[in-house]
Amino acid sequence: MKNLTIILTAFFLVISLGLSSQDLNKAGKAYNEGINLTKENKTMEAIASYKECAEICAELGEVGEGLKTKAETQISSLYLKQGLDAYKSKDYDTAVSYFSLSAEYAKKINNTKSAAKANSYIAATYTAKGNNLIKEGKYEDAIESFNKALGYNPKYHKAYFGMAISYNKLDNTQMMEEAVKKVIEYGGDDEDVEKAKTIAANHYLNLSGICIQKESYNEAVMMSKKSIEYNYMEGTAYYYQALASNNLGNFDQAISAAETGMKAEQDDKSNLYFELGRAYEGKGEIEKACDAYKSVNSGPNVDAANYQRTTVLSCN
Repeated sequence: MKNLTIILTAFFLVISLGLSSQDLNKAGKAYNEGINLTKENKTMEAIASYKECAEICAELGEVGEGLKTKAETQISSLYLKQGLDAYKSKDYDTAVSYFSLSAEYAKKINNTKSAAKANSYIAATYTAKGNNLIKEGKYEDAIESFNKALGYNPKYHKAYFGMAISYNKLDNTQMMEEAVKKVIEYGGDDEDVEKAKTIAANHYLNLSGICIQKESYNEAVMMSKKSIEYNYMEGTAYYYQALASNNLGNFDQAISAAETGMKAEQDDKSNLYFELGRAYEGKGEIEKACDAYKSVNSGPNVDAANYQRTTVLSCN
């Protein structure tokens, strides 16, 4: 009886090994078919063959594990290729779908590098989609897309740059500046960093001008200083600061702003000279005021400067 048990066990083992061998050959055939289909650029058909291979190998257990890993590696790679093709065609939703599948298969084989690569492409795709939405004037939808991008790559500065543009268009100062700071933090030496600073500088410059129109001069000074933080070479920001400071009676601050602005301004400095003249006049330094007003030779303040020189101050 014992001998019979041994014989039957050996018999079933031989049958099992025979079946495993047949299945492994079938899996290998599917794998090779995947290779051939890939060479023929029949990507989806190749993926189907590799999947067939992986499914057969999964049933074989440890025997098929090596081939299964190879098949799933190919599947991840091919889905990535499909994603890139869809991205180039600007079919962003399809691209995200393929990149997600690529990441899924990469995780199955514990290939963290490939999974990270696929996720980085998803972030880039959502960012590209957001940029298109900006062009369409759909700023809130764009922000939603950029947030999705950051879900896959929290340090992706290009997504933050798109958010900075969108929040600037929506006049959301706080969120705009937060996005700009992230671009600066993660952007390194990318050109988007300087572009983001320009967005912030112009945003605060515009706010400073609005505050001046409303005669809110303290706020105008604050906004001009914020603008200068992001672009210290913007002469108009110093002009606004000098103008607002003069209207507040802060003549020393106006002089400092005007003189610094002249170093930054590469074109017409007449407006800065006019505010410099006003500041010196406010301090009672008539000779310096006359010199400053004399340098106002263009722009809207020419007549006012001449009036101050000839009529009010009786400059030589």
